[in-house]
Amino acid sequence: MKRFFLLLFSAFSIIFLTTGCGDKEELERQAFVIALGLDKDEKDHLISVTFQVANPQVNTSKAAEAQNEQPSNIISVSAPDIFSAKELTQSSLSRKVTFAHLRTIIIGEELAKTDEFRHIIDSAVIDPELRRESIMIVSQEKASDYIHKNKPALESSPHKYYEFMEERWDSTGLVSKSNLNNFYHRSEGELALIIYATTKRNETVHTDEDTYKAGQVPQKAGDPVQMIGSAVMQNRKMIGTLNGEETRMALLIKRKSPINSFVASFIDPLNEKFRISARVIKDGHTKINVSPNQDPLKVAVSVPIKLQVRSNPGLTNYTTNEKNQTILKKSIEKQLEKDALKLIKKTKVEYKGEPFAWHINARKHFWTMKDFQKYDWEKHYQHAKVDVRFKVTIENFGAQIKPIPIKPSEKD
Repeated sequence: MKRFFLLLFSAFSIIFLTTGCGDKEELERQAFVIALGLDKDEKDHLISVTFQVANPQVNTSKAAEAQNEQPSNIISVSAPDIFSAKELTQSSLSRKVTFAHLRTIIIGEELAKTDEFRHIIDSAVIDPELRRESIMIVSQEKASDYIHKNKPALESSPHKYYEFMEERWDSTGLVSKSNLNNFYHRSEGELALIIYATTKRNETVHTDEDTYKAGQVPQKAGDPVQMIGSAVMQNRKMIGTLNGEETRMALLIKRKSPINSFVASFIDPLNEKFRISARVIKDGHTKINVSPNQDPLKVAVSVPIKLQVRSNPGLTNYTTNEKNQTILKKSIEKQLEKDALKLIKKTKVEYKGEPFAWHINARKHFWTMKDFQKYDWEKHYQHAKVDVRFKVTIENFGAQIKPIPIKPSEKD
């Protein structure tokens, strides 16, 4: 009898365990969207949705059979929302369209600046296939044009391109790595920074290597896409942009910076015709002290960083001269503090909000969330007195021998 019930229980267990496979789909029957583009349509209350669908035979064991095939298929349709567009693509695709591997969402700047964009992106999270880890990018041109023109020379698979670019963003700090999850966490008045990109060119030459926006970098060859700077979003709507330098600074003065180190250049204080390049390393969390009980609001920020000097074109003796070392250290601190205060003023005056997540420190001073909302953080921030201090420690000065001085020419 025990054996009978044991067999009966095992049979029912197998049935229950296999019921979850009823809606399974074979891989070869699915069309994996790797990039999704959103644009404003010519007709009101419609959007143009572009799907970049991966070709499963490229970069696989069957690659020899698909030598003349494109790595992806790009389809654009007009629809009221993303889900309707997803269904409409099935009119031309034989495989079931899925967002299971989607990791990049590109929004055209024209659409990002409209009030409709908020409703479009908010409703997108309903789809369980749309992962919140998906990277968000705002393109200057239409998202469809961006996707069509983005043909990286070194990567045949588009999904690999975005995967590798994501690793580079962590090491440069020239863009603010943003995804759906971070975007949704921003409440009404807070500012969100989204990656800014373009395939257009409006090249300019700056002496400071990071003061560019996407499309301005003087690039003569290479991949058509440039990603540098940030699109500033407020209330799920684009209201402006930051260049690469401003984006880096915004990430640096956050309490927990998403970048650990990057290379930057600074004016040589003893020879201002040249700039000194150094690796900047975040030496711990930024210390933020918010005093909401004072009028006006006071915010004190202390940023600990370490520097490793990489190049010294002016050949000023910083290696063995301690006096020169002190001058360089104080000069870099002043340059960083000046840039930080300039950015803070811009966010207060132009955007009337802050992207540094300082409101999290302010919330600790209130008993309830309702009290904090009543305080109106954005309004007080616009009139706040902000003090920013950089604590710079120089680890090394590059060359370990005394530099050879340059002989002045007759022209000098």
